[in-house]
Amino acid sequence: MSEMRQQSLAAMGKAELQRKVQAHCFMMRDLALYLDTHPTDEKALAEYLKHKEAYAQSGEAYSRRFGALTMMHIDEEDGWVSWSNTPWPWEKEAN
Repeated sequence: MSEMRQQSLAAMGKAELQRKVQAHCFMMRDLALYLDTHPTDEKALAEYLKHKEAYAQSGEAYSRRFGALTMMHIDEEDGWVSWSNTPWPWEKEAN
């Protein structure tokens, strides 16, 4: 991850960083649907891969600071405990 992107993600608050992760996830799903019907579209594939990398980076930044956002962001060091100790959706603070 570039130094500038790391600093940018580190400067974001919890809600802003969570929205960033969600936006990249949405774009990946949307592009995946498009690529299902246009599998040879190189530009769309490149855009998908760009969002995939940004999703991984922002998800990692979020989980480092605030805990695992999804099961995909479970910290290898803490393992499942870090996920199972996070609040349930109805226990999370309102945004």
